[in-house]
Amino acid sequence: MTTASKIESEISALPPHLQAEVLDFVQFVKYRHGIAKVAIAESKLHSGGDSPFFQALSEAGFVGCIETNEQLSTSYKQHIDFSAKVGMQA
Repeated sequence: MTTASKIESEISALPPHLQAEVLDFVQFVKYRHGIAKVAIAESKLHSGGDSPFFQALSEAGFVGCIETNEQLSTSYKQHIDFSAKVGMQA
């Protein structure tokens, strides 16, 4: 059995969301070694630019779970409860 057929057998046994993760990893390895720089950009266009991990978090409702009209990047300290923080006080 060739390496390619072993890989195909292993991947086909995975659920679809893990198959997508394997594909993302393979594309990353190819990009890292300079084999296919354009393939990643094209695949990101087809998936909306989000990784399978980000897509799974979005589908679970984890991403974007805070509703606010404010810009949290500048006012986050007013919205976080630091009462349980342990350590030196400034």
